[in-house]
Amino acid sequence: MLSKPLDNLFNWNPQLFREIKGRLKTRNVAIAISASLLCQFIVMMVFLANLPEKHGENVLSYNKYCITIGGNYYNCIAIDWSTWWLDVSKTFSWILLALMLLGGIYMLVADLGKEKRLGTLNFICLTPKPSHNILLGKLLGVPILIYLAVAISLPLHLWAIISSGLSLSWFFGFYGVVITACCFFYNASLIFVFLGGTQAWLATTIVGIFGFIVIAISDDYIDNFFLITNIKYQRIISLIVFGFILGIYWTWKAVNRLYKNPSATVISKKQSYWLMGCFQIYLLLFFLEYPGKESSDFVDLEKSMFLLFTINLIWFLLVITFLSPQRQNIQDWARYRHQKVNNDETAIVKGLSISLKQDLILGEKSPALVAIGINLVITGLIWSSWILLWHDNEIKLRAILTLILSLNLILIYAAIAQFVLLMKVKKPVIWAVGILGSLISLPPIALLLLSITPHSNSNLWLFSTFPWSSISYNSTSIASMLIAIIGQWSVLTLVTLQLTRKIRKLGSSNSQKLLT
Repeated sequence: MLSKPLDNLFNWNPQLFREIKGRLKTRNVAIAISASLLCQFIVMMVFLANLPEKHGENVLSYNKYCITIGGNYYNCIAIDWSTWWLDVSKTFSWILLALMLLGGIYMLVADLGKEKRLGTLNFICLTPKPSHNILLGKLLGVPILIYLAVAISLPLHLWAIISSGLSLSWFFGFYGVVITACCFFYNASLIFVFLGGTQAWLATTIVGIFGFIVIAISDDYIDNFFLITNIKYQRIISLIVFGFILGIYWTWKAVNRLYKNPSATVISKKQSYWLMGCFQIYLLLFFLEYPGKESSDFVDLEKSMFLLFTINLIWFLLVITFLSPQRQNIQDWARYRHQKVNNDETAIVKGLSISLKQDLILGEKSPALVAIGINLVITGLIWSSWILLWHDNEIKLRAILTLILSLNLILIYAAIAQFVLLMKVKKPVIWAVGILGSLISLPPIALLLLSITPHSNSNLWLFSTFPWSSISYNSTSIASMLIAIIGQWSVLTLVTLQLTRKIRKLGSSNSQKLLT
């Protein structure tokens, strides 16, 4: 009876069929179902224990689920079952979200990490099936037991939501957000493995810490998420889902790219320009929709700018990691670049080599500094357009200069990271992370240890890792900001010259080195 559906599944996606066949053993299925039912039982018992022991004129203690008269908390005439079921549905929502997100990431990284250590991942890559077919089979098949446990919990979760007074649209909306979030983070976990990470606990911990920080920051909005009646919050939720969809698109392209060529960069230079435009426009939309923010309030603008520059610093550190080629690729590019010809047919006939400018902008193996610079220009154009819409001219000038300071700083970090990755050391990525981490963290720590705060000496903080921390202080002069910008350009010039010299040295042939 099931042979035909299974045959269809095998023909559609053999990898998914193998994953399901290998994991849906009787013992594993029994454990998943039992664990799901046990978890539901424990949650219900805990909430039943939190109900008042009796209600009427005399209640033993205050209870949030009591319906009272006249504000007398000890006169409970009935139980507020809608609030009780709402708390039950919240608890199930958090448990199911953590199970699908953290559990799925752990299983995917553990499975792919094991296959990478055993060498079977390379064997799978040699199969004639397209990359998206294999990867989709992994994403759908590896966490199949988690999907089963969540499916067993759906009836009780749905009953709790209906009993609490929430609509069915909230139920489908919640699982829509969960599915999109899981798709994004599952793809990101595959990228983690393809980049060399095999520690499932590390990937799960990183996502868990990130989720905890997001929940802590947005704690005021989470309750509104469960009781959505404000159109503003509905737009915020829709915007978050749209962001996850964009993230799924770009991570999926990156996963397929790394699957086909593990030595390639995570994204190409051309892709990075489109990715940067999408991210910055999305970030701008999110800032415009941020609850409680008025564009004419300088305090809100100051907070927005501080948050913006911090997010972009973290984002560009990721982009630098995604775009920086390996040492061997840059060495091959520097040594054999002149032999490459343009893809244009007339150029091939004439034997014209690809121009250096074109190669630095679009080349797969060329250094990433020019591409990072173009991405910074894209970012600067988008955010300076927003800043120019402000009313106060003095605030606009200081904000634009601060934007330039932050973008210059990122370009310096990109040049240093590329230089470190070209060093002939073991695990250059760890060296790059350590050096950049020190450059980012040590200057502000040193200033704070010397009791130099942005309030006491805002001009000095312009030369630190976080120059935007002094934007809100009138003592920060325009002249000091211009001096800081010139200083950054001087440092960037020195680092770029050293990087160019290093690349030329790598590109010289062995015979040239011997003659030298």
